Amino acid sequence: MTSRLRRLFVCAFFVVASSPMMAQDYPSKPVRILIGLPAGGGADLLCRYFADQLAKATNQTVVVENRPGAGGNLATQAVASAKPDGYTLLFSTSNPLTGNFYLYKNLGFKLSDFAPITTLARAAFVLVVSGKSDIHSVADLTKSLKEKGTRARYGAPTSISLASAEIYLDAIGVNAQRVPYKASAMAATELAAGDLDFFFMDSTGVKGPAERGQVRMLAVTSPQRISLAPDVPTMQEQGVADFDMTPWFAIFAPAGTPQDVRDKLEGLLNAIVKTPETKAFLSNAAADPYPGNPDVLMATVRSQSEKYRKLSEAGKLPLAAE
Repeated sequence: MTSRLRRLFVCAFFVVASSPMMAQDYPSKPVRILIGLPAGGGADLLCRYFADQLAKATNQTVVVENRPGAGGNLATQAVASAKPDGYTLLFSTSNPLTGNFYLYKNLGFKLSDFAPITTLARAAFVLVVSGKSDIHSVADLTKSLKEKGTRARYGAPTSISLASAEIYLDAIGVNAQRVPYKASAMAATELAAGDLDFFFMDSTGVKGPAERGQVRMLAVTSPQRISLAPDVPTMQEQGVADFDMTPWFAIFAPAGTPQDVRDKLEGLLNAIVKTPETKAFLSNAAADPYPGNPDVLMATVRSQSEKYRKLSEAGKLPLAAE
């Protein structure tokens, strides 16, 4: 064999050895999953559940790394710049790769920096009013808000809560005062005290206040009812046409992650999503299974991004600090 043929043979060997066979051995070392929220919250609990299940499925260590701050941007940027080998993943809520493009300036990442893997779960936000009020339906609330006009006040503890409120207000033709909050619990306290007319509360935190009579649930933002509160109608059922602001949870990898590794992750995660154990866990966490694939995930991203774009162009989204 000539030296030239020998070099060609060696090159061909390494090309073959480093391609589809990579997924057979993946993961061969610990995997990190970054989440842009603090430990202990509802999204963090979901992330840790899926990390634990992935570890069991692969017999490999899966570490959850919390990097809260800037609306999830810190963790998202870290994954965007990570080595695209499948060992650094992003557990993303719906905001960082949709609404944050319209809420923050000079982000250190763009959507094309990520390879979508799959959706995992979805929840809802819940339109709530004070448990002491005489309002028992969306129609009641709409009537009250129209009577108050610009004196009406709503709470905005998160970007999805804010966007949901503005979509609703636009649908009924009311301009209400926005009151920002750092946490839903603070908004719920002031709602119960009569300082707010309404706000949209994360389903993972609404159960306790509702059971205590602090808030009353009127409708959910998803197009389908949720397992947490099957008797609570959707906004669409309550007459707000085409209303859909569904928070979701998904896994992304850095762009350039090998396709066979992405395919293996998609298969592993969807197998986890579809188990009865996962359904029961998510139900207790006020969420529902949302199996998918890269196409489903990107369609979900594009749909929600369009809602934020329209709100931004209408001047309804306050720009956060850089």
